[in-house]
Amino acid sequence: MSASKIRLNNERISTPPSAKIAMSAPGSTEGMGTSAVRTHELRIVHLLNELAQLGNGIVNVAIDLAVEQARAGHHVTVAAPKGAYEELLRASGVRHFELEPSGGLRPLVAMVKLRGFIKRNGTQIVHAHMMTGAVIGRVACTGTRARLVTTVHNSWQRHAVLMRLGHRVIAVSDAVRLDMIRRGVPDHRIETVLNGTIGTMRTPAGVAPTPVTLNHPNVVTVAGMYVRKGIADLIEATAMVRERVPTVTTYLLGDGPDRAQFEKLARDRGIGGSVVFLGFRADAELVMQQADVFVLASHADPNPLVIPEARAAGLPIVATRVDGIPESLDGGDAGLLVPPHAPDALANAIAGLLLAPAQRDRLRAAASRNLERLTVRRMADETLDVYERAWGVAT
Repeated sequence: MSASKIRLNNERISTPPSAKIAMSAPGSTEGMGTSAVRTHELRIVHLLNELAQLGNGIVNVAIDLAVEQARAGHHVTVAAPKGAYEELLRASGVRHFELEPSGGLRPLVAMVKLRGFIKRNGTQIVHAHMMTGAVIGRVACTGTRARLVTTVHNSWQRHAVLMRLGHRVIAVSDAVRLDMIRRGVPDHRIETVLNGTIGTMRTPAGVAPTPVTLNHPNVVTVAGMYVRKGIADLIEATAMVRERVPTVTTYLLGDGPDRAQFEKLARDRGIGGSVVFLGFRADAELVMQQADVFVLASHADPNPLVIPEARAAGLPIVATRVDGIPESLDGGDAGLLVPPHAPDALANAIAGLLLAPAQRDRLRAAASRNLERLTVRRMADETLDVYERAWGVAT
């Protein structure tokens, strides 16, 4: 979602650095487990296809991990093409090893370059966050002491099964883990590390956009303009909500290839003036804070970063009961869950909240509780545990 810092009650969470991990040679079980004392530096490479600062959740997770691991004293490199996140990496003590954008024969060149770097650097862990990276990383690690860890971010993609190339595999939710096991990933090699964004060091890039003031009552979503994000359902729901709350405005933050068809749908439903497309905004956090109701109507969403971001902002949340969304909403305790592909259920939940300020206040309080499990610190700690198991178990 956004590239901004996440705050609780307008104050940024400060999280102390993770402890370093005590590493043994491959095949050893010494020091394994979440309670291990971490005393030695790890040499880690995160492998990405891009470093653009445009709201890509996969890139944001990888950057958060790299920065937090460097803060903890580990030797961290991000191998990726040039991009806007280079400045943050440099300021955080994270090395950037440049790889050219993928395409054509370039993956072969990347494999050779990465293998050379792994050997020179004494890399222990290569962490691939995208499918191309999983292939490049596995080949590059072959014949070295390095272990490959992969993260399944988008399990709905047909080729996500390639992430099984990792010596250890991370799923971003229990729902993703079960899905990948059904698709052939051995259950003893895949474990869940829930996404967390609270405490991020990321900040908006470039020139700040012109501030926007939202009308009230309103509904806000932050999502890519894709069919799978349920944008059409939200537009249909808005038409229904207007029958009970005539002055409601729905604001859509995000861009994508399906935006034109959603704009046409709003016009066709006669609510073009009540559905406002704001596009991608680097200041999405500030815009979100003005929401009366935050909605995520996805049809498929392994574990969207926008849910912990909305919770950190203390927003009343309505979201669909799909994939990892319920896990980030404490099973429904921290927000209202509705079925996907159901604009009527979505409309009832939204209208009910807009017409009941006390219910909105209750959900604001619920969203703001139990946030430690959604922090970057917790995510980084659990990821280091996975690295330990990858290093300690020979394939």
